[in-house]
Amino acid sequence: MERFAEAIASAERDLGCRGIGTLGEKSLHLTLKYYFAPDAESHERAVGGYIADAVTDDGIYEIQTRGLSRLKPKLDAFLPICPVTVVHPVVTEKYLCSVNANGELIGRRRSPKHESPYTAMREIYTLRDYIGCTGFRICLCMVSLNEYVIKERSKRTKLDRVPTSLQGIIMLEELDDYSELLPDSVGEQFTVPDIAATVHASEIQSRIFVNLLARLGILEEIGRFGRYKIWQRTVSNAIRG
Repeated sequence: MERFAEAIASAERDLGCRGIGTLGEKSLHLTLKYYFAPDAESHERAVGGYIADAVTDDGIYEIQTRGLSRLKPKLDAFLPICPVTVVHPVVTEKYLCSVNANGELIGRRRSPKHESPYTAMREIYTLRDYIGCTGFRICLCMVSLNEYVIKERSKRTKLDRVPTSLQGIIMLEELDDYSELLPDSVGEQFTVPDIAATVHASEIQSRIFVNLLARLGILEEIGRFGRYKIWQRTVSNAIRG
């Protein structure tokens, strides 16, 4: 995607001029900022007593790679003023790149670990009270990246995560957006293990996902199967689906 390639190039120029990190930023964070707000003049703007990552005609963009709960004070200050989009990267493909003390690449291998919208549910759940609020939305960016680590004797230190491509975007704003994450193939009635097997996530991640949908009124409990609750879509969501 040309736009994402341009954002990567802008981040590389920025970091090359100012060194690794600005206000604690790294390549992934800065690339996503340039993707959603190409004009550098819109970055790091003061709003409501806090510094927003970017302020555009569409509102505020906050890029948060982890720890979404830390955004709560900002959201409380920003949302009464303008719309806020929380951008959260989901690493669908990762290569582990080892470099030596001189910065030379000495090894590269594909990581067996990958993320999905369902692995992000633990983070999203921490912002559950804001879902449905006017102007609030979460943007999941599926990215591929290289993770660079430096090897010194037996110690490995993570240096940076450098994005290479954007695989897709999932925008979560309306309740229907969350409902659409529930695959039809899971059936009309299901348990958490059924969800886990269908979306290829852990039971813990799937339980958080189900609990979030239940909190949003998308799912309802209708019984038990052994130690597991049985769930189905609420009547209004079943009709809508």
